Amino acid sequence: MDDGSKSHRALYLNTQQFERVEQERLIGLLREQWGIQSALNRDKQYLRIRIAVESVARFRQLVEPFMLAPLMYKFPG
Repeated sequence: MDDGSKSHRALYLNTQQFERVEQERLIGLLREQWGIQSALNRDKQYLRIRIAVESVARFRQLVEPFMLAPLMYKFPG
């Protein structure tokens, strides 16, 4: 539940241990099913998913009902 982080106004999903093709598939699903814009972002030698600033509110709206209150600090603002 807590495998992600914020950086200024964007969100990161720590998907570094997934294969690139799996991460690209998830990016496609986020876009097609929920209208969430995201992209791969380099984290040292690995890749992770970055939720675009303009999609953070939509992502939060979708996952907030499932988040534990102590983890809400992971969202910007």
